[in-house]
Amino acid sequence: MLKSISLKLLFVLFILTGCSTGEDIVVSKESLNDVEEIIINFASTDVNFFPSESDELETFLTVYDNGPGVILDKSSKRLSIDVDNDITRLFNLRKKPTLEVRIPSEFNGKVILDGSSGNIYGEDLAQNEIDIRASSGNIKLHFLKFSNDVELSTTSGNVSVIIDEKQPNLYLDIRTNSGRQSINLTLNKTSQTKKGLQGSSGNGNNRMGIETKSGNINLN
Repeated sequence: MLKSISLKLLFVLFILTGCSTGEDIVVSKESLNDVEEIIINFASTDVNFFPSESDELETFLTVYDNGPGVILDKSSKRLSIDVDNDITRLFNLRKKPTLEVRIPSEFNGKVILDGSSGNIYGEDLAQNEIDIRASSGNIKLHFLKFSNDVELSTTSGNVSVIIDEKQPNLYLDIRTNSGRQSINLTLNKTSQTKKGLQGSSGNGNNRMGIETKSGNINLN
């Protein structure tokens, strides 16, 4: 009996998600006065974040249903950005929501992204300390300049980092179990094993830590 009810519920959810063919963009804004940390709890939502010339942080959530949007909560020098989960979105694999976060370029605090299967894209990054924790989602970051600490962690997702500087000032610490490593960067004092690599570029003042279990790592 329970199995029959569960199957019927799944069938209804598939119908509901199949009917969601429209596209809505939900916009939220928040001042970053006194904020030192931005935390983006993205769950399984794809995220694109980058600096902007706006005075306020702006979020743009693209959805294909009438489900929940983005919740902004500012307290104790921290701004939390939460993407509400809707069970029907789990079954609408072709049209997952996407979140765009535009961070004022004057903000020099820390940016934390925490979630599961969503893919993370960071563009034109330069000055923020960044900490990204994911499970099966891919991480792709582009740095104009590397001037702060960056920690990237994912289980089965791939990590790809592009740095425009020829010789960025960083200390690189890579750890992986079975993933491949492709490092196109001149490093000094290199120590390398099958499961890891450590080395420095420039003055080595800023740390970049990348850890995966089975994901591949590319650094250019």
